[in-house]
Amino acid sequence: MASVMEPRVIGTKLGFTEGPVWTSDGRLLVTSISHGCIYEVGAKVVAQTGGGPNGLTEGEGGVFYVAQNGGIFGMGERAPAPAAPGIQRVVGGEATHIAEGLDAPNDLCFGPDGRLYFTDPRGPATGENTSPGRLYAMEIEGTPQLLAEGPAFINGLAFGPDPSELYVAETFRQRVLLYRLRGGTLSEPQEFCRTEPGLPDGLCFDEQGRLYVAATLAHEVQVFDGDGRRVESYPCGENSMPTNCCFGGPQGKTLFVTDSAGGRVLAFDLDVRGLPLYPFR
Repeated sequence: MASVMEPRVIGTKLGFTEGPVWTSDGRLLVTSISHGCIYEVGAKVVAQTGGGPNGLTEGEGGVFYVAQNGGIFGMGERAPAPAAPGIQRVVGGEATHIAEGLDAPNDLCFGPDGRLYFTDPRGPATGENTSPGRLYAMEIEGTPQLLAEGPAFINGLAFGPDPSELYVAETFRQRVLLYRLRGGTLSEPQEFCRTEPGLPDGLCFDEQGRLYVAATLAHEVQVFDGDGRRVESYPCGENSMPTNCCFGGPQGKTLFVTDSAGGRVLAFDLDVRGLPLYPFR
């Protein structure tokens, strides 16, 4: 089931990498939790966020949004500047908070209703963190609304081909949950798939509806069909720890993967396009 394809290494020395985004103007950005910044891969620092920038997404007008965990996770080296946990907006290289009073936001994405959805595992990335994870949505100029509570270390999230379906990683239970969105609220979750081995982190979809899961300690990205069956995997190297993934590139067929253990960004050239993210879908 594992692919024999070798990834290309397109970025190195980036610290604890996360949050890959292929931007609307054709750049690849990633966050560095340990360096407290956003990098454009192959170029430069885009913005200093301080703290521990985790998930990253792009909104209308080239504005970026960061899930700022505040530097809570034990990632070894820490960013030189502190930052409060919350959601940051990045405009012209300047990061400002649009939501505070949170524990440790992890990942975020826009939904079909224009709201910004984000996860907050509320503590360090360990199996001993027993705080019930929280899932929020917020209007850009509003305040976070709590939609769900309970998953054990809630993590990556992505909307699937059906705009009413939101997929969320529950890391330390080794599974991805499926929530259905109705009238701005979420149903009770159902288990969609399991990452065994490996702990699920960041998620993305291709346009055929397959789910790609960065499976951290399994050192690979695992791929699941619409019924939750594992159909493929992309090994990232024996000592790797893939944390997140996204599609991009000139044809939209490159799978970019952040490898936090190596401070790297990897690229797999595939024959399928990624599913566009909101608000660009």
